[in-house]
Amino acid sequence: MKFSESTHKVLYGIDSIVRGGTELQLVGLIERLDKSKFTPYLLTIRETETSLIPSECKHIQLDIPKLFSVSGIIKFFKLVGWLRKEKIDIVQMYFQDTTLLLGMAAWLARVPVRISCFRDMGFWTDGKIEKILKKVYPLMTNYIANAKAVGNVFCEQFSLPPEKIQVLPNGIELSQFPFIQHTGPIVNICIVGNMTRKVKRTDLFIKAAAELVGKYPNVVWHIIGDGHLRPELEALAMELGVSSTVKFLGRIANVDDYLTDMQIGVISSDSEGLSNAILEYMLKGVVCVATDVGGTPELIIDNGTGCLVRVNDHKMIAKKIEYLIENPETYQKIALNARGLAENNYGWDTCVKKHEGFYQKAMTSINKVS
Repeated sequence: MKFSESTHKVLYGIDSIVRGGTELQLVGLIERLDKSKFTPYLLTIRETETSLIPSECKHIQLDIPKLFSVSGIIKFFKLVGWLRKEKIDIVQMYFQDTTLLLGMAAWLARVPVRISCFRDMGFWTDGKIEKILKKVYPLMTNYIANAKAVGNVFCEQFSLPPEKIQVLPNGIELSQFPFIQHTGPIVNICIVGNMTRKVKRTDLFIKAAAELVGKYPNVVWHIIGDGHLRPELEALAMELGVSSTVKFLGRIANVDDYLTDMQIGVISSDSEGLSNAILEYMLKGVVCVATDVGGTPELIIDNGTGCLVRVNDHKMIAKKIEYLIENPETYQKIALNARGLAENNYGWDTCVKKHEGFYQKAMTSINKVS
């Protein structure tokens, strides 16, 4: 594809591209970006699923297992030179390692617009990393958060100016999630999420199943996702006597198709930014029961567009699920309300237009200053 000479060059940096929420959001944004206005580049520093790389995007793979190593430092200075030579206008960074590497490199290369993205509640920070990031984040010109709650946390934790943080929504392909109106008894309940971090608390989903299996023996509990925690969770299901009703499905390529038969979806995390899984539930007609954390209350109004529960409370999750099973009219109303909210605010058209407008405004501001 030929790009206009007047396009702004945007380099997106992320640790790697895999089938994760943030990674697929970035891929979707790059694919839909107006190429007559923006020329996208993608930088990854770890092993990446090349099949997921957008076709109309130059990919730079650095392969840096450790940032603070001889090879890491050499590649850092090569990156600074490349940024200058390529005359990149905007860099947008995801995750801490890429932010440390690309943020510093972009600052040294004097890239005009330097954007750090915040998409969770900072549960991963430790003392050492936090000290380093407190030096790097102020070198950025702008910040993007996917929820107000996320932006507020980073403002407070890293003493960032609130006026420089822009809340931009996630994007969802609306046509991929046609609404299903479930009118029969509730028999399929699911949770979507990788089993790679304990913060996702899939154990609470299994414990909620154990609370309800006696009263609702026909309900099947579906766990969509995989990871190194799976054996531990399978052992928990066995211990609680629900291994026959809890199905471990592993990773599923077309989650949207599988959600067609699901009626209630759970998100039981201790920490969330703005969950793509919740948006997918809402669009598909899967009523969501989720922990009241992060940006989740920006999506879910309790008993209005879903159900909110306390953190680390499997009994409350079970009670909310039981309430939905026993109150079909309320269930139907919540499902319709949720679809309307997600459809009106989180389609890809809205997401891309807001990003493009943000880039144009940021470049205009820089040009005025210079």
